Amino acid sequence: MPISNPLSRAIEVEIDRSSWRLQPSQFRHPFPTVLARQAGPSSVHLLLMLLRLGELTTPVLTPQSGVARLWPLLRYLHAIADTPGLRLRSKWKDVDAHQKAIASDDFGVGLGMTVLDQAFGYSACVDGREYLYRLAQLGLVAGHNGMPPKVGTMKMADFAAIDSGGKVHLIECKGTQHSATALMGAMADGQLQKQSLVCSSRGAEKRLIGQRLVVGTRLFLETAHRPTQVLIQDPAPVDDTPVMLESRIPLARLAEPAMRLDVARAIGAAGAERTAVAIAQSDRPPDALALEGPQQRQRAQAAFAEDEAGLESFGDYGDSWLGERVIAPLLEPLDLGGETYRYARLVKAVSKQLLAEIREAGEATVLFQQQYPRTAGLMARTQTIADGLRAAIIRPGISLTEIVLLRRRNE
Repeated sequence: MPISNPLSRAIEVEIDRSSWRLQPSQFRHPFPTVLARQAGPSSVHLLLMLLRLGELTTPVLTPQSGVARLWPLLRYLHAIADTPGLRLRSKWKDVDAHQKAIASDDFGVGLGMTVLDQAFGYSACVDGREYLYRLAQLGLVAGHNGMPPKVGTMKMADFAAIDSGGKVHLIECKGTQHSATALMGAMADGQLQKQSLVCSSRGAEKRLIGQRLVVGTRLFLETAHRPTQVLIQDPAPVDDTPVMLESRIPLARLAEPAMRLDVARAIGAAGAERTAVAIAQSDRPPDALALEGPQQRQRAQAAFAEDEAGLESFGDYGDSWLGERVIAPLLEPLDLGGETYRYARLVKAVSKQLLAEIREAGEATVLFQQQYPRTAGLMARTQTIADGLRAAIIRPGISLTEIVLLRRRNE
């Protein structure tokens, strides 16, 4: 694929279609045609990929600046070689094995989830273990042998995402800088991890689960003759799994934790951390009942009244936002197209439309979709911009994340 943008890099996407046919009937899903269109030579915009990585690898609620979640820009932008295909600079050959493993995992998430999002257009995507914890709080888990561990072959899948039909995708991401054999070994572990949450019947599986995917990324150095490879499978399970969903869960209830956590993450990243906690209901003990309707709204309204004074107000992309904008120096100057770029403008914000809905009265219901119907209806309308020196993920009426490279601080 021709690469015309100085910040685009070629990758090779391989889809193991045969793996969909090897599933036991209980877990079998039709092969998604939208995913087939991603196969073969493709390209990714580096800034857009780094935006996704920063969003997906930061906990939903953390006491840190929202723009600090764009850390991958500073850590990895200079690690990528100036070659048409996405490869790491040769100096990564001698990097400590621990640092290599961290980078492989990070690129596995950034590249893998970029390809999947291009295919499925997820309306929400959150940490898998946090999602499972919220399901248990809502009483939607029928039985289990304890929550899956945080590490190991039986941990919960990395991510839970909601597709355009409202179904849940369970996704495990792997990455390596070693051989194809090493990649396949890591993906074999994912056979268990993507099955860490199961349905009680074939009918429930088809009604509730969209896909169970393992996506593996194999990174190459700039001296290699091929670009980075992204491999996607739906491998069959090989063992029993520890957590079972209730058989009669309405689809909206299963999507509920992902939608609530995703919006809470956006609000917290904009700097409204108290409001994010209230929306996510994160500080309630596991045995406490969930807040409902007006009670939950009143708590969120009070929290935002405290947060609002610390947020910057600005307009962009045809919307009004509250959040944070920071100019940060790059770790070293970046030469592109005869120009030298030394800074980046980082933006994390939420729409005033979302905050206006938080202020309104609401129904007496525990479902986010019914408490905040306008916001819920907008979540599937994500737009991405990746042109030249800028990348942005925009959810009109909800949130904005953006990186722009600058030559001078005052641009």
